[in-house]
Amino acid sequence: MDLVRVEHRHEELADVDFSGQSFDTFGAYGGTFVRCDFSEASFGKFSVGHQGQTRFVECVFRRTRFPLGNTYLGNARFERCVFDNARLRHLRIDSSEFVDNVFCGRIWHTVFYGVPGHWSADPERPGNAWHGNDFSKADLVDVDFRDIDLRAQRWPEDRDEYALIDRIDERTAAATAAITAAPPGDWAEPAQALQAVDFLRTGVERDPHGFVLVRRRELWHRLRPVTRDRLWALLVTGHDCKTAPGRDGAAADLVYSDDQE
Repeated sequence: MDLVRVEHRHEELADVDFSGQSFDTFGAYGGTFVRCDFSEASFGKFSVGHQGQTRFVECVFRRTRFPLGNTYLGNARFERCVFDNARLRHLRIDSSEFVDNVFCGRIWHTVFYGVPGHWSADPERPGNAWHGNDFSKADLVDVDFRDIDLRAQRWPEDRDEYALIDRIDERTAAATAAITAAPPGDWAEPAQALQAVDFLRTGVERDPHGFVLVRRRELWHRLRPVTRDRLWALLVTGHDCKTAPGRDGAAADLVYSDDQE
């Protein structure tokens, strides 16, 4: 089957069905795509957001096969689009805007930026619009959101696995004190637990309001589950216990500061 090579330059396309097609190269230079369907499309190269902003409005990316290592989302804007099990993986998306989109399925090893210019295109704006996005059905694997208001998005519904927390310095100081004050043998891996706490304090970027989205299984890759679950309870709920919150049906809610709600 011959692969299609297409370049769209400042075009306005509406209700175009790209689903199931295989593209050698798909490029967009400015222009707008409205209600276009990219379901199960595959690309040798996918590159959008050159020579002006490329907009995608109410488009569908269902099981869209974005190419690993050859996907470039430059100065683009996605509005009310659906990314349903699209192959979003190993991406650094620093110049694109996302407003009121829905993400379902797994996203791998990706960084989204709220301020343009870190890696690629440098649009002339101080920040990327980033709000109203729904990740409630997403599985976020090593995904970072930098300079993005975390409270302006909707996060995965599994409160046993995800939490939005603030007051990081206060929480990590309390956790450090609890671990170091525990009698010998009380923590199975005290040194590793302290490393995990220190990483949360110094190695995780906070949003503009001081919040961090944490995932239980990514607290520290070297921790055994029993230690990780106990540390999760300590950091998220503030209670030191030897069973994880939520495992007995009492899931932790997202945690907010009284003065920041």
